[in-house]
Amino acid sequence: MNIRQLQYFYLAACCGSFSEAARAENVSVQAVSKAMLDLEEELGAPLFVRGGRTVKLTPLGKSLVGPAREAVASFDAFGRAVELRTQAEVGKKQANVRLALISPPFAKHELVCNAFSQLISHMAGIKTQLELAMGTQALADLRAGNIDAMITIGAFSDPRCSCLVLGTVSVGAFMGKNHPLRRKRLLTFADLERYPVLYNEEIDSFNETILSSCRKRGLASPLISVDTDEGVAEFLEQKDGYVLGIHLKALDIKPLAIMHRVDPSDAPPVPICMVTLKGRQSEAIDRLNRFVRNEFPFMKRVLSST
Repeated sequence: MNIRQLQYFYLAACCGSFSEAARAENVSVQAVSKAMLDLEEELGAPLFVRGGRTVKLTPLGKSLVGPAREAVASFDAFGRAVELRTQAEVGKKQANVRLALISPPFAKHELVCNAFSQLISHMAGIKTQLELAMGTQALADLRAGNIDAMITIGAFSDPRCSCLVLGTVSVGAFMGKNHPLRRKRLLTFADLERYPVLYNEEIDSFNETILSSCRKRGLASPLISVDTDEGVAEFLEQKDGYVLGIHLKALDIKPLAIMHRVDPSDAPPVPICMVTLKGRQSEAIDRLNRFVRNEFPFMKRVLSST
């Protein structure tokens, strides 16, 4: 006895005809007739009274219609469950997650974004696209559904959003090749106090940035606002200024500028956060969150060597 025999039996019982059952299953009448003969032989009694083109159920046949219907329905439900799972697995492999890294342009940012995207796509099986964006525009894109999540360097607070910490990073100071502190391997707030630090109203007012966190911890460097790439270069090379950021040696632009580590006893660890709209988190984002949190130390090492 098999599910195909039960399917043919149930359809023939409902239709009163082997030919109608065959038409419903897109098989030949002979296939249905043979399946019924085999089933009757196995049961040791007839299920149908055959009369020309129509069939009628015997008492045994009538007693088995209900169980056959339940068996067929259960099998169909099982098949649908398998199909849905298969589709879900394919969907996972083909998931396309769009992320915005909230940061102004920085040296090698395209390389870092591409490395992150490829790492996630390869290791987690989640096709990921990471691009740089300014906070206000990225939040608008998030609400409009143009991106799936924002990645912020530092905590972000908005009642419409969920902010999940993926991991933490150390603080670094990016400075020019002729800066008076260029030979120091570890910088304190006291070392940095007399030198100006780059400030941007749009960036530093959007979330709890590295600069705002350090100022709360006592960093007293004067703030200088610069709006152009040329202005930033002049700020670093001629005004002994510096820029706070994530301590990644990959961000060095040797010999023009170098990233130095800021003493962790002064600078607090900075959280890297995944920000999504409440009620709109997808399964792909949940998988991405779990993967990045589990693999965050490894990913930092990879990006540090990029």
